[in-house]
Amino acid sequence: MQNHPPRTRRVPVRSFSLFSVLILGSTAVLSGCESKRLSPEDFPRREREEVLAPQAPEGMATSEDVPLPETSPEDQFREAAMLGDLAGVKRLAGQGVEVSAMDEHQRTAMQMAAFDGHTPVVEWFLSQDVEVDHRDSFGRTALMYASTADNAETVKLLLDAGAAVDLVDSEEHFSPLMFAAAEGQMAVVELLLEAGADPTKKDTDGETAIDFASSNGHTEVVKRLQK
Repeated sequence: MQNHPPRTRRVPVRSFSLFSVLILGSTAVLSGCESKRLSPEDFPRREREEVLAPQAPEGMATSEDVPLPETSPEDQFREAAMLGDLAGVKRLAGQGVEVSAMDEHQRTAMQMAAFDGHTPVVEWFLSQDVEVDHRDSFGRTALMYASTADNAETVKLLLDAGAAVDLVDSEEHFSPLMFAAAEGQMAVVELLLEAGADPTKKDTDGETAIDFASSNGHTEVVKRLQK
C-alpha cells in the first residue's frame, strides 16, 4: 500500500446553523489546516461537532449581537430529512418544497437521510421518484453515504431500488464498498458484495476496499473481501 501524507478532515458547514458542521464531504477546511487528500478513513466520520467562534476583539460585534438569519423552507426540509423527521419532511413538501431540491453542493435531502440511515425517510423519497443514483458535486450517491455506517437496512432499500453498486465518486474514485470496508461495516459489506460489488476496484491511488479495511484494522472485513 502506498504511503500518504497526513490527511486533514474537511467538513461542509450545515446551512441551517452558524456553527454546527456535518461531515459529509470535502467542502471546507477547518481553520488553519492545509487542504489534503481525503480517503474513506477520513470522509465518513459520523460525529457532529460544535465549532466555536473565535474570540472577537473588544468592541467588535459578536454572534450574540447579530441575530441568525431565518432558515429557508429548503434548509428546514434538509434538516428534517437528516434528523429522520418524516412528518416534517412530508409537511414541508406539502407546503411546496421540491422533493429533489439540492443544496449548494447538489446534495438532495434523500442523500442526507441516507447518511444517517433514516430508512423510512429514504423510502418516502424513493416513492416520490427522487433519483436513486443522483450524484452531488463530489460525485457521491445516496448509497455511498449510507454505506459509511451501520445502515444495512437503508443500503438494502437503495439496492432494491436499483442503486448502482459500483459507482465511484469523482474526486478519489471511492466506491460504496470502499466506504463500508474503511468503517468496518460488515453487514453493509455483505449486502454490497451480494449485489455484485467488485472488491478489486481501485481508487485513484490504486488502493482497494481490502487495503482500506486492512489499514483500519478491520480483519474480519478483510477476510470476507478476500474470499
